[in-house]
This record gives sequence, structure tokens and C-alpha cells, in this order.
Amino acid sequence: MFKKTALLLIIAFCQVSLTFAQTESLKFIIRVDDILNRNTTILPRSIVPFQDSVESRGGKVTWGVIPHRLIETANVDGVLAEELKATITRGHEVSVHGFDHICNRCESTPRAAFWGHEMYCTTHNEAFTKAEQTALIQDGLALFAEHLDFVPTSFIPPGHVTDATTFEVLSDFNLTSFSDDTEAQFMTNNVFNFPINEEYTWALSQEMYQQNLDSALADIKMAASETGIYGLMLHDHFTRSGYSNGIVLDWMVELMDSLNHYYGDNIEYLTLSEAVESIKGQFVSVEEASEEIADFQLHQNYPNPFNPATTISFTLEKASRVKLLVFDIQGRVVSALINQSFSAGNHQIPFNAGNLPSGQYFYSLTAGGQTTTKSMTLIK
Repeated sequence: MFKKTALLLIIAFCQVSLTFAQTESLKFIIRVDDILNRNTTILPRSIVPFQDSVESRGGKVTWGVIPHRLIETANVDGVLAEELKATITRGHEVSVHGFDHICNRCESTPRAAFWGHEMYCTTHNEAFTKAEQTALIQDGLALFAEHLDFVPTSFIPPGHVTDATTFEVLSDFNLTSFSDDTEAQFMTNNVFNFPINEEYTWALSQEMYQQNLDSALADIKMAASETGIYGLMLHDHFTRSGYSNGIVLDWMVELMDSLNHYYGDNIEYLTLSEAVESIKGQFVSVEEASEEIADFQLHQNYPNPFNPATTISFTLEKASRVKLLVFDIQGRVVSALINQSFSAGNHQIPFNAGNLPSGQYFYSLTAGGQTTTKSMTLIK
């Protein structure tokens, strides 16, 4: 009798455990940047095959569309515009991905051709003025209005580079959903960042196909158990050389089939803007955060003045993700020292300014949506 009772208890426990595993939920976002590639020789030029495959599996796509693409030679036939109009009516999202994905500060350099930053030139560490950034976004929105009859609410930064001025401009144009690879947080009182977790399909090949698929599934399941939400990043593979025989499309189909089988009815597919709305209530705004007592202390660097090395230290009351930037007197970022998680306690970060001229500099620490800034002096 005892053995039978014990067996029944074990079976009941297993059933409860199985039920718990099956009710684990996931909010899943698919973001595809750089629609469409400028290459005119690789066909077909269409977002429809990817859209239809994702849609047939219950998914939604947020397309990071470079507005200038709409008037470039490859798209003068208007097909891209019509496809984007249609995708919006089907519940997918079109997001502003800069203006033309070219930096007008260093467009002649090889690095610029690769990174395509627009809002801040990382090649020369040169900030764009508010007027310049306003013009870029205004011109992009004008192209959307002319060709798509559409007013977007989300923004994806070209080259993953922005500064505080960018967020002011986004707020001015009511682009309140923002997506970069930093932590989820309010960038202004109404501009909220939804971070993308990872990309697995860049330069995808048959050799790495299964490994990347397995890694993606493991990463997604881990994120689901920790936060319940995951953002997958892709780039336009539809007209990009090297993606033979629809390999990225096949990979995405297999990934979604696996996720749907694992999560069943407990997976929810969202666009970028929908994801922002679903999570931003968990965070305080910039204004609210400024009223709270900081959970960290930023100390004066030592030595100060210094030449050319110094140490910046800070104390965290609790484990936090920390960003530490150094600016020159014009407000340009000259060094991004850290952007990672730290445990509670004291931490020291070395800074070497050997490549910088003498002068006053500022260092800014951000943690938990709060920012503190101090100054230091370099004397050579």
C-alpha cells in the first residue's frame, strides 16, 4: 500500500512539473533591418516570402526600413512601397531606420561604408547637431508619408549609434518606441528602448546552420525563463549576396516551428511597438528616476589632474547594468569604457587618455535609469 501511494505521489508530482514547464510563456519579437539591399542583380527583390512564412506560423515582423531606399534605383518601380503598404495592413510594423544609412561626416571611408552610422560619427567621434539630426528624421518621415501614406512610431538607429540629442529629436517627432542593443529603459520621458537580444543569421552558411539554430533555441528558452521576452535580430537577406537558396528563410521557418511546438499557445508574437507597450509599465520614466535616491555612488577619479592614466571608481548598492562614458567639453563621446552588469560593491575602471589632448573631460555613469556626471582634467 505504501509503495502504491508513493508511486501515485511521484506521478502527481511529475504531472505538476510537466504542467509548469508547458505554461512557461514567451513574448517574441522579430526585427529585420536594412530593407531592402541596394544590390539590383540578385532576385527576387521582395519581402513577401519571408513575411508569408512568418505570418503563417503566427508571427509578426518589424521591418527596419531605410526611407531613402524608397527612391533608389532598385526600387523606382514602386514594388517595395506597395509591399510595405500591404505588410502594415496585415499587422506587421514598418520602423524608421535612419534616412539613408550613410554618415555624411566620413562617407568616403571604408569603415563608414560598413557601419553606416548617421546620428553620431564614430569614425571622428563627432556629434551631429540637433538641427542636422532633425533634418535626417524629418526627410525620412516625409518619404514615408509620400510613398507609404504612413506615420511610424518606432525608430531603429543605423549603425547602433545615438546620443542624447537623438532621443530629444525622436521625442519631438513622437517616435516613442526605440530599439537598440542596450538595456530596456526610458531614454526620455516618452521614448522607451526595447533591446534586441541577438542575431544568428548574419552571413549564415550551411556549415553553421544547425549550430546557430541550436544556440538560438537555447538562448531564447533561457531568456524566456528569466524575463519572458526575446527580440531576434536579422538583416535583409532577401537580396544580399551569400544567402543562397533561401537559407535564412529556411532557418527562420525551422526556428519558429520549434518554438511553436515547445511553447504551444503560450508564445505571443509582437511587433517592436507592441513589445514596448507590453513592458514599459515595469520601468520608471527619466523624470521619475531623477526623483529617486540613486542606488550607486560615482567617485572622483584618481589621480586628478592626470597624465595620461587615471582610475574611475564607483559603488553599487545592488547588482546593476552599468554604462560609463567619457565626453569632451563639446559633449562628444571620446570613450565608452563599460556597458555591462556588475555585482554590488566597489569597482574600479582604468582610463588611459594617451590619445587625447589636454583639457577638461566629463565621465558619466548610468545605472538603473539614473545618471551621474563628474569632471576631470587631463594635463600633458
